[in-house]
Amino acid sequence: MMPEFGATTWGRAWVRAIEPTGVSAPNPLLPKARTLARNKAVTLTPEPGRVIGNVATAGAVHHVRIDLPLWTVRDSAEAERLQAKALANHLGLAPGDLPDELEEDLRQHKIAIAVCLDEQQADCDCRSQRRPCIHILATLYTLAQLIDERPALAIDLRSPTAERAEPPDPDWIPLTELDAQRFYGD
Repeated sequence: MMPEFGATTWGRAWVRAIEPTGVSAPNPLLPKARTLARNKAVTLTPEPGRVIGNVATAGAVHHVRIDLPLWTVRDSAEAERLQAKALANHLGLAPGDLPDELEEDLRQHKIAIAVCLDEQQADCDCRSQRRPCIHILATLYTLAQLIDERPALAIDLRSPTAERAEPPDPDWIPLTELDAQRFYGD
């Protein structure tokens, strides 16, 4: 069964940032944050260096802003070079898709795709004293889902030269919205 969050190597990088393996105890907020993301309680506006989220919970909307460090000029140039090379070797990819080998190439060049929680500047208007709060975590899970759908977003978020990230293809339909029994007709 395909994972719901981190179905691609690109989304997995962000899930690993949310769920680091080196922690001594699991974060009790993660299951509820995944539920919020799964139930489409989060709407996102991603752009280079920033993710704005609105999380609807219990009749209230919480506003989340996550600032991400951009790559250095050198890292950005190297990422663009690696991306151009990878795309030239994988003609016919759908718009916004990237080959998995590119993620490995970036990692080998020590160019991080995802940003660990400690390096993010995240704010939420909720009253929780715990950071990251459940709304920030739900926003990050939703971001991982968007990156699974459109891997190029992972590069756009970190690149200082990227244009505003374009939304996913409107003709794309999530498999969860298809009725398997009626897919081929009645």
